[in-house]
Amino acid sequence: MMAATAQPGAAHAASAQHRAAQKLGLPADAVNVTPATWNGRPWVFADYLTGKPDEDERQLVMLDEQMARAPVQVTVGEQEGGVPRILAIGFANADRDEARELIVILAWDIRHYDVSGTMYGIRILDDWKPGQSALRPVAAAERLFKQYACDCGRRDGSDTVAKVKTIAAVKQVLKRAGY
Repeated sequence: MMAATAQPGAAHAASAQHRAAQKLGLPADAVNVTPATWNGRPWVFADYLTGKPDEDERQLVMLDEQMARAPVQVTVGEQEGGVPRILAIGFANADRDEARELIVILAWDIRHYDVSGTMYGIRILDDWKPGQSALRPVAAAERLFKQYACDCGRRDGSDTVAKVKTIAAVKQVLKRAGY
C-alpha cells in the first residue's frame, strides 16, 4: 500500500520535471523540481545551472503548475567556492502581512586548504504578485540571518557550527523576531 501511495507523487514530480525542463528549454536531467503549494497556489520550483564550467551559478525559478506563464526568477545561487545546491524550500510569514513568504536555504560544500565544510545562505522572498517577473527579498527578515553561516573545520583555529540550516530553525528565528 505504501508504494502505491508514493507512486503518484513520484510520477507527478517526474512529469513536472519534464514539463519544467521543456518550458525552460533544457534537458530534463538538467532541472531539479520541487512542486509546492504557496499561499493557495500550486507552483513548481525549478533549479538548474547556468554559466561556464567552474563559474556556474544555480538559478531558481518558479513556474505555475500548468506551465502557462513565463518563469518567475526566485534567486541566484552564486559561486562561493563552489556551486550551491537548494537545500530546502519552505514558507513562513516574515513581514506582518497575511501572505506567507518564501524561504530558500542554499548550501555550498567548500573544500579549501584552510577550511572545509558546508556553508549555508538563507533567502527570504516576498510573496508573488500577478505580473511580477522576479521575487523581491524581504530585507527586514533577511537581516535576521548572517550573510552566510558555516559548519566548518579550520586547519588553524576553532570549528564553527551553523545555528540556522533548516526551515524549522528559520521559522524559530522569525517567530522570536515577532513574525
